[in-house]
Amino acid sequence: MRLTDGTSRARLTLAFDLAALALFVLAGMRNHRTGSQTEIFLRNAVPVAVAWLVLALPWRTYRPLSIRRLVLTWVTAVPVGLLVRTWWVGSPTGGRILVFLGVGMAFTAVFLAVGRLLGGLLARRLTAGASPS
Repeated sequence: MRLTDGTSRARLTLAFDLAALALFVLAGMRNHRTGSQTEIFLRNAVPVAVAWLVLALPWRTYRPLSIRRLVLTWVTAVPVGLLVRTWWVGSPTGGRILVFLGVGMAFTAVFLAVGRLLGGLLARRLTAGASPS
C-alpha cells in the first residue's frame, strides 16, 4: 500500500507534515536539555513520526488530500506518538501526562497548520511556474 496518491502535491504535503512535526520536537527541545541533541531529537521525533506514518496509511491521509483525513490522523497519531515517547523516556508521569498531551496536541496543530499553509503556497507556486504563460 502506498502512502500517497502519487501526486507531487501529496508528496510535498507529506514532507511538510513531517517537517512540521520535526520542528515541533525541535521547539520542545529548547525547554528540555538532557543528553546529546541528536539523542533528544531522535527519542522525541521517532515515536511521533512513526505513529504519523503508520496511521496515515489506514486513514489515507495523502490519498487524496483532505482536511478531514489530516484531522483524523492528527487526533490519533499525535497522542499515540506522544504516549509511546512517554513510555520510552519515562516521563512525564501521573497527571502531567495529560498536560503533556494537551500541549503536544495544541502545538502540533499549529505547526501542522502552518506547514500545510506553506506547503500549499509552494505547491501553487510550483504549479504556476510549470504551466505555460
